[in-house]
This record gives sequence, structure tokens and C-alpha cells, in this order.
Amino acid sequence: MGNLFRSKRLRSFLVCIALVPLIYGAILGVGALKSDAKSEKIPSPIVSGLKNEYAAEFPNYDPSLQPSKPIAPQGESEEVRKQEPAVDEKKEIEQGNTEGAKQPVAVKPGVKPAVKTQASAPAKQPQTPAPPVPPVKMPTEPAKPVNTGNGRPVYLTFDDGPHNVSGQILDVLDKYNAKATFFMLDGNMKQHPAAVKRMASSGHSLGLHGVTHSKTEFYKSAQSVIGEMNQARATVKNLTGIDTVLIRTPFGSSPHMTPAYKQAVIENGYKMWDWTVDSRDWAFRNARYVDSVIEQLEKQRNSTGPIVILLHERPETLAHLPALMEYLKNQNYTFQPLNSEMTPVQLGR
Repeated sequence: MGNLFRSKRLRSFLVCIALVPLIYGAILGVGALKSDAKSEKIPSPIVSGLKNEYAAEFPNYDPSLQPSKPIAPQGESEEVRKQEPAVDEKKEIEQGNTEGAKQPVAVKPGVKPAVKTQASAPAKQPQTPAPPVPPVKMPTEPAKPVNTGNGRPVYLTFDDGPHNVSGQILDVLDKYNAKATFFMLDGNMKQHPAAVKRMASSGHSLGLHGVTHSKTEFYKSAQSVIGEMNQARATVKNLTGIDTVLIRTPFGSSPHMTPAYKQAVIENGYKMWDWTVDSRDWAFRNARYVDSVIEQLEKQRNSTGPIVILLHERPETLAHLPALMEYLKNQNYTFQPLNSEMTPVQLGR
């Protein structure tokens, strides 16, 4: 054994074998130091994400999860305490509100009381039952304007009858307790004698409208005018016993009645009537004639003469007669018949 260690080669070999572990360990130690340095400079994505998340949730900590400012003592900050009272204080305030009396608020030592406090409600007093409230009446629909006629008479006049609808027209007039004047043709009176008799017995005025209702025949001469009126007059007298002198010439007196014709009428004792309101029911033959009457009445509101409305015994006139009657009634007009004592109204006067 001693001879073995005397050999130089052997000793060198043994030294090398002994140094290899030392050199290898040194290399491993240097590598470990370098790896730690790199891990500190380049953190892993998972660790970085966790650090950033915690740093966002806890503003007082930096990404390394170290406090960036000194940590205040345990308890809420001064600013938070100023904005909102403590939980215990809130409970005490709420109890004070329900009990109706102020309760002292406990304040922790070193903590300033809240700036704003909720005012306590007054103590509840026993309430006596309120008296019953009478039911409120809802306002009704505003009434239509009335009294613009101021009780002024209005004279409804019907031409060209009697007709098949004469009875229904009389029914409408009876409903409104209205009296009217009927200027009738001789032939129609002979066809509807019952209507003529009912007009007379109901208190309406009977008038004459001639026989032919023809411009060429009626206005041929003064004698033709008087002749037709005399014939119709006799028919009325035969049916009712009434000798009427109220007349209306076909299509109105203007321009067909000449001064000579008018003089003949006066000499024979007749009273010739025209109108002041032409309903134009003969032209419209619908509800428009009611609007036409209303429009003309408005224009004559301040006039002083009689209001005489021209109508005709026609089915179309009957259909809308109730609407006209309702309007006149609401305007406080009174329905009167013409009579022989009145001064007639005539076109062109």
C-alpha cells in the first residue's frame, strides 16, 4: 500500500478524482444563483396576475404585496367616519325614530360624531276617526248656450203641403208644443183633408199657396194671382170652416209680383208673406239646411223684425226637423203662428 502512494501518477489520479465532485458542486452552485436572479427579474405569469389582482383589490399595497403606505391602526378612517355613522349609531337613531324620542348616540373614544344626524319624528298621538267625507259629485257636461233668443218669437212656415209626412211633422211640433203656419196648395188639400183638419184643430195657422205652383200660370196676370188664391181659400173654408187671408205666392213675391199684382192682393184683403230665413231645405235636402238656418239666425240676432223661417213639407225636412227644433228650444225661442193682425214681411222691402 505504501508503495502505491509513492507513485506520482497514482497520486495525481487520486487528486483529480477528489477534485471532480468539488468542481461539479461549484458549477451547480453558480447555476443556482443565476437561476434565482432570473426568477426575481422575470416572474411567472401566474404569480404576476395574482399580485396585480391583489394590488387592485388592496390599493394600499404595491404589486409585490408590500404596503406602500404605513398601515393605519385598526378601525375606519376619519373620512369614512365623517360620511356615515357607525352601525351601532344607525341602530340607535332608528330606534329613536320608532319610539318618538331622541336617544343619546354612543360615540367611541377618539372618533368624531357623524356630521349629519337624522331628525327624530314627533311622538305619535292617538288619532280620532275623521268624519265621513260626503261623496263628490262629478261635474256634468257643460250645458249648451241658452237664452240667446231671449224668448223672442220665431215663426216656422211650411210650403207646398199637405204631404204624406204632414202627420209626422205635426207630431214633432206637438212634442215641442210649437205652433207653425202652413201655406197649402189647393190640390194637396183635397188629397190630404185630414191633415188640414188636424192643423186647424191643433192651433196652427192656415195659409194659401195657390193652385198650380207654376210661374207661367200663376204670374200670368193679376186676375190669375187672385183667382188661384180664391180657389184655395174656398177649399180651406170647406174643410175647416176657417176663412183665411194669409197667402204666400209660389217662389216668393220678388221679382214676380209686380206693383199691379200687389195692389190687387191688397184690394182683395189678402196679407202676403215672404220670409227672413230661407232654410234652403229644397236645395240641400239633408242636415245642411239646419246649419243654414242657424247661420242666418246668428246674423239676425240684433234685428228687431219678426223671424220667419221658410221650410217645406218634405221627407228630407222632416228627417232633420227635430235637430232644428232642439236648437231653437235651447236658444229660448218661442214658436208662434202668423196671424192676420201682423204686418207681413216681404222680399225687397
